[in-house]
Amino acid sequence: MSAETESWPALSYLEGLRPGPDEHVELALLASYSADLGSIGAALLALAGKDNDSGGGSASDFADAVERLRGKTRIVIQRGRLARMRRTPRIAAVLDQFVREVAFDEARQSWHPKAALVRIRSDDDVVTWRLWIGSRNLTECVNRDMGLLLVSGGTGARAIPGIVDLARSLAEHADLKGLRPASLVREIGKLQWRAPTGVTVEQIRWHPGGGVEQAPVPPDTADEVTIVSPFVDKTFFSRQLSAGRTSARRVLLTTMREIERVGPALGAFDDLLALDAPEYPAGDPASEESTDKDHNADRDEEEEIGRGLHAKLLFWRDGRKRTLWLGSANATMRAWTGRNAEVVAELQITEPVERGLRALIGTARLASASSMEHIADDLELEEEALERARAQVAARWAATIELSENGVALDHRSDFHPDGPHPDEADIALEVGTLHGSLLAWPRGNNRLMLGHVLPAERSEFVRLRVSRGSLGLAWLQRAPAEPPFGEDRDRAAFVRFLGARGFLLWLAGLLADDGRDGEGDWTVEQRAEQANSVSDIALDPVLPTLEEMMAAWARSPARFHEIERRVSQYLPAIMEHADQEDPEMADLLKRFGALWVTLRVGLGHDQKSRR
Repeated sequence: MSAETESWPALSYLEGLRPGPDEHVELALLASYSADLGSIGAALLALAGKDNDSGGGSASDFADAVERLRGKTRIVIQRGRLARMRRTPRIAAVLDQFVREVAFDEARQSWHPKAALVRIRSDDDVVTWRLWIGSRNLTECVNRDMGLLLVSGGTGARAIPGIVDLARSLAEHADLKGLRPASLVREIGKLQWRAPTGVTVEQIRWHPGGGVEQAPVPPDTADEVTIVSPFVDKTFFSRQLSAGRTSARRVLLTTMREIERVGPALGAFDDLLALDAPEYPAGDPASEESTDKDHNADRDEEEEIGRGLHAKLLFWRDGRKRTLWLGSANATMRAWTGRNAEVVAELQITEPVERGLRALIGTARLASASSMEHIADDLELEEEALERARAQVAARWAATIELSENGVALDHRSDFHPDGPHPDEADIALEVGTLHGSLLAWPRGNNRLMLGHVLPAERSEFVRLRVSRGSLGLAWLQRAPAEPPFGEDRDRAAFVRFLGARGFLLWLAGLLADDGRDGEGDWTVEQRAEQANSVSDIALDPVLPTLEEMMAAWARSPARFHEIERRVSQYLPAIMEHADQEDPEMADLLKRFGALWVTLRVGLGHDQKSRR
């Protein structure tokens, strides 16, 4: 059997989210430790069935995804772990409505699960659910990650303990209007699930965080114990190694950085293997959390963005019985004893599935335990100090955004933390700013800071933060809820500015044709105004909506056509107003299109219906 067939089947995270061609997503609850805006956009495109082979999509695809998924999708992450894109387009401001943060204090615990629960309805009105559990964060990375995809119903489906608890917690943290956790739990509790061939799911183990759990240990009769994790601590693997037969084979696959850090204690493994560690994002220090007597065993396990080992697996073989634990938990006591929020699946697997694990291990290189534990140098200590500062700011954050005639103001609740969100160390500076604005120093003792004027199309609940000392700094994004919320008016203004007249008409053409339109570029790339509103391009563009396309769209699905009508009624007036100010010729073209649209609606009798 070739190495390719021995390996576990490859399925991208986005493929697991994407509905079929005759399906649409009704609800999507995603959990991740960390995320970045580009990956959030990619996830929305996939959930809307609008992503391309590279995980991207056009401007109109992005707009359609936001429209389709508004009020149906939430991405729940650890506060303080949201990153900008390398080049953040202004339209990314609208992504704030899809993100909710868990305010765990990372000095003690982290929101660390990686999961996706998605309800999909077909055109035939058949509802299916998908549940993905794994190790992948919602970040741009090409790490070695592992996941499990379960689908409701079908031959071989069975009830799986623990999924209800996960669903309830996701719904509670998602805070979606109209989503009642109790109702969701009742629906999920009736489902049965299909697992991949060769896999039996014994349970889904959900740790909500802050509790006390017992880490699993292999049976005394175990013949082999294999641990795969980019982070380890001595206490966890000593408990794994103390069980099982004295002659049991013990294997650890981790990174060279962990091997060098932990030192001589790793000599207890029969096979010590290493793969490359993931790389940190440019400009962010490669740091770990504060140490304790177990030398970083209880540190914050910062997830890394880049290429490297990120899978988290625990495998025992006991005769013919093969047990595999797979999910978000690293091989640390912090992950397995209930302090972190984690999700892990306990599986019984067959020999062919075990060979996939062997294929992963076969890609690693043999390593030797270090003769002494690693001692942090001055640079590492400084980076750790900045990571502590980030965690403190995130934990103390209680800011809201207010709009006034003087611009955008950031107000921090003094009753939540009297000294504001500043870190403990007085010489570590805190700066804040709007998503696309300049960073401003936030003086200690101040609970209100003016961030300046922001165009309505660029307003966002995302706030940029940065902690720094000397030449080192660490930047990230957090939410500051707007009071009142920005709502759909902000989205509409953003799309009008983002799409322009040509982009709007291309978007409409794609909706009418019920497909994407090529040649529109990527949503992450800002277009110049003259490119977005070129009359000559529009006059010659063969993909613009025609009367025939409009009639065909109505004939295919009157219900779908009604949804397109709603989009036109919402956006066309704003697009025309924008064109009036920017390009009179374009405004004339839009008026002619608007007249054609009204003629069609009258011919279909929709105007009369709307007046009743």
